[in-house]
Amino acid sequence: MRVPLSSLKNGEIGIIKDILGGAGAYRNLMDLGIVEGKIVRVIKNSGGAILITVNGTKLVIGRGLAMKVIVEKK
Repeated sequence: MRVPLSSLKNGEIGIIKDILGGAGAYRNLMDLGIVEGKIVRVIKNSGGAILITVNGTKLVIGRGLAMKVIVEKK
């Protein structure tokens, strides 16, 4: 099932399948290592910014940006 990253709950894992939005959003996410095929784990999703891990690195991304990242839940 493909869902926005922002909808994953604490501890859930997803594989990045698509990034929606313009070139600026895509570039910002790519600079953070958030690209198609990567595995992402949600550490904390409490309604605002989302704390995740990608490639063993902890990152905080805003909810708006997280809504543009489409993942497949594992």
